[in-house]
Amino acid sequence: MAGTYHLGPCGGHGGGQRDMDISAGNRILKVQLRHGVAIDAIRIMYRRNGADVWTGQWGGGGGQFSEFNLDDDESLGSIRGHYGEFCGVSIVRSLTFVSNKRTYGPYGGEVGVAFNLEAPGRRIVGFTARSGLYLDALGIYVA
Repeated sequence: MAGTYHLGPCGGHGGGQRDMDISAGNRILKVQLRHGVAIDAIRIMYRRNGADVWTGQWGGGGGQFSEFNLDDDESLGSIRGHYGEFCGVSIVRSLTFVSNKRTYGPYGGEVGVAFNLEAPGRRIVGFTARSGLYLDALGIYVA
């Protein structure tokens, strides 16, 4: 998509690469998380070309389940969080999502190195990540 760029990823270097298809002006609809003292997994529902599409679950099945839905006139503008060592590997420890209407989170434990991925005057249209048993790293696409 023209005018789209990415920020991040922030976190560790492990896990397999994950990406959303950002070729067609996506709109984020819902975010699901698994978390405890760290972020176990993330899964995103987004609208692409008029169809609602889910990413796979990026990460493992541990932790408690949380989700939030974005209103029709709502978009994400920034994500902040922490990453650091957990069970011998560097992974995403916490995530907080900030929209043009409200803040969701924090999810996980706010421990480790803080990061902030923000798109002033723009909106988040996609995510990129690395994951295995946990969410190792997370980045965003903005337009």
